[in-house]
Amino acid sequence: MPTIKEWIAICAFVAFVMIPICWKFWKSWDRPSLSSLLEMKRRIRERDIRDTFIKEDAKIREQQRLEAAREIAYRKAQAPPPVEKTVLASAFGNLGETDTTGTAVLEGSVAQQSQTVVESVENVDALVDSLDTDDISDDVIPESTPVAVQLHGETESDAIKWDAPSDGDDWPGIGWT
Repeated sequence: MPTIKEWIAICAFVAFVMIPICWKFWKSWDRPSLSSLLEMKRRIRERDIRDTFIKEDAKIREQQRLEAAREIAYRKAQAPPPVEKTVLASAFGNLGETDTTGTAVLEGSVAQQSQTVVESVENVDALVDSLDTDDISDDVIPESTPVAVQLHGETESDAIKWDAPSDGDDWPGIGWT
C-alpha cells in the first residue's frame, strides 16, 4: 500500500496531466459556436452601416441648413422693387391730406409750421442791447438759476480759498478734528 507521500505525488501527477486536458475541453465548450460568430459579425456590419448612414445624413442636413442660410442672406441683401409714385400718391390719397413732402397728415395730428431760416447776426452787442429786460420778474432767485463760472488757469494755488471752517461751531462738545 502506498504511503501518504506517494499518494500526494500520484495526485500531483494526475493534476498536471488533467489540467491541460480540462482546459482544452473547457475552452472548446466556452467558445461561441460558428452560428453565433456569424451573427455577431452581421450585427457589427449592420451597426457600422447604420453609423455611416447617420453621419452622411447629418452632413446632408448641414449642407441644407447652410444653403437655406445663404438663400435667406441673399434675399435679405436684395432691395425690394421700388414703388411707383402713382401707387404712393393713391395710397396717401386714401389716408387723407398730404403735406408738401407727400406724406399723409393724419386726423388729429399737429400741423407743422413752416420754419423760416434765421439769418446770422453780425453785431451781437446790438442784439443784446435790444433785448427787453423789463419783463423779467423780480421773484427769480439768483441761487436757483444757472450761473456762469469763469476759471482762470494762471491763478496760484495759494490765491484760491475754499470754504474755510467757521469759527462758530454748532456743536462744541464733539471733537471733529
